Amino acid sequence: MAKRPDYVLFDRDTTAIVFGYQQNAIQRMLDFDYVCRRDKPSVACIVNPTRDGYHKCFWGTKEILIPMYRTLKEAVKNHPDADVMVNFASFRSAYPTTKEALESDTIRTVAVIAGGVPERRTRQLIKIARERKKWIIGPATVGGIAAGAFKIGNTAGTLDNIIASRLHRPGSVAYVSKSGGLSNELNNIIA
Repeated sequence: MAKRPDYVLFDRDTTAIVFGYQQNAIQRMLDFDYVCRRDKPSVACIVNPTRDGYHKCFWGTKEILIPMYRTLKEAVKNHPDADVMVNFASFRSAYPTTKEALESDTIRTVAVIAGGVPERRTRQLIKIARERKKWIIGPATVGGIAAGAFKIGNTAGTLDNIIASRLHRPGSVAYVSKSGGLSNELNNIIA
């Protein structure tokens, strides 16, 4: 796999480790991947501190199994090509799990979904990310999307909304928004 330039966070080959057993978000990521006609799912594995094994989900009409691990250390070891972590940990554990991801050699970008992470902790995470030349999205983010390539969690809503907004295909417009609701409106306007 060719290495992406540092300024490109996601492409059609991006794979992620999802921290937290968020079944709906995982399925929405896979549905997006399928309509984008990716060669393989973007979810490499799931970290679920209370259970390991496999999670059954759909890739189009076919059932697939996504491996689940109890620790991020196991996930990173078994999926070294996954360079994104989508962190659904609660605000209480978002800091240590994000810090661990940023300190791993293979994770390059961490999206922290949780809100309520103390400002001091957020500044510490930003410092670690800068020192290690990594990216952090959040805390308190709805996520991110690279049209036709990769999506984080619940970004852009349901598959119907994604198709109506034409986010399943690459485009030539980019924007940054502070609001998930505003993002959906912009998606519809730009489409």
